[in-house]
Amino acid sequence: MNFSSHSPICSQLASSGVSVPEWRPNFLTSEMSVALISVTIVNVLVSPLTIFLNVLVILAVKITPQLKDKYNVLLACLAGTDITTGALGQPLFIAELIYRLTGSPESEFCIIPHATRGLTRAFGLISLYHLALISMERYISIKFPFKYHDIVTNRRLIVCNVLAWLQVLTAAFLRYSDVVFSYPLFGFAVFLSIFILIFCRIASYYEARKRIGNITTQSARAKFLKEKKALKTTSFVIGLVFLFYVPMILFKVVFAPLISSPETFLVLESLMSTLLLCGSVSNPVVYCARSRQYRQAFRKLLHIANNVQPL
Repeated sequence: MNFSSHSPICSQLASSGVSVPEWRPNFLTSEMSVALISVTIVNVLVSPLTIFLNVLVILAVKITPQLKDKYNVLLACLAGTDITTGALGQPLFIAELIYRLTGSPESEFCIIPHATRGLTRAFGLISLYHLALISMERYISIKFPFKYHDIVTNRRLIVCNVLAWLQVLTAAFLRYSDVVFSYPLFGFAVFLSIFILIFCRIASYYEARKRIGNITTQSARAKFLKEKKALKTTSFVIGLVFLFYVPMILFKVVFAPLISSPETFLVLESLMSTLLLCGSVSNPVVYCARSRQYRQAFRKLLHIANNVQPL
């Protein structure tokens, strides 16, 4: 489905292969206006909460000795990506919604949804990369427990994170210069990340079942159970990411071609985008629910007295 615009800026974007939806605010029904206003309010509330909770995650890893391992460093890197979503992606999306509701001129408006969609794709891809790195780290920790520190080094983690960001930035640049090449690159990157996620999940649980029968000492068992709990936490995070992404994928692939009204299309797209963007606030909640160390670190950072006995 392609709704085109005719302003100079939008025409320039269209000449580069960028499709910008046409917007006619006078055709909005009261129900659609209420939906857009509700979506705007949700994003206004969730954006600062996303930044706040993910900053807590990074600070918790920094101040808590028990959390200063490579696994939690990768979670902190993922939190950094979620912060950029809350600080850049959601504010731009809020601006887009406000422009739609106020009916601003197309010449002022069309660059905003274009930037919003570009950032949303970039942040989504970098989040998938980080989840793939975390899955690989968990697989190595279970498959090669004695060689783990030789394989997963701080230098390699830094290089992998830098390469992930460089690939995303390269894909974003190619989006403007070579559309024919950029879409296959983006699709391949998403497919590769999902493949790594699925493979590492299945392989990690398979190796965990094999290892549990070979553990003889109490200390080794305690360490293995800690690694297995981290593996389950990662599985919860990955499951939530797919839960937030699936509605948008179904909307784009299945339902979008069936919608003839630009207003209905963009209202539904705004709802799906909100669900996708709100996924960045869920990860700190999972960490807090699954880890006593994170709960204690959050209480310390928030100056809440910890009167709860350790579980």
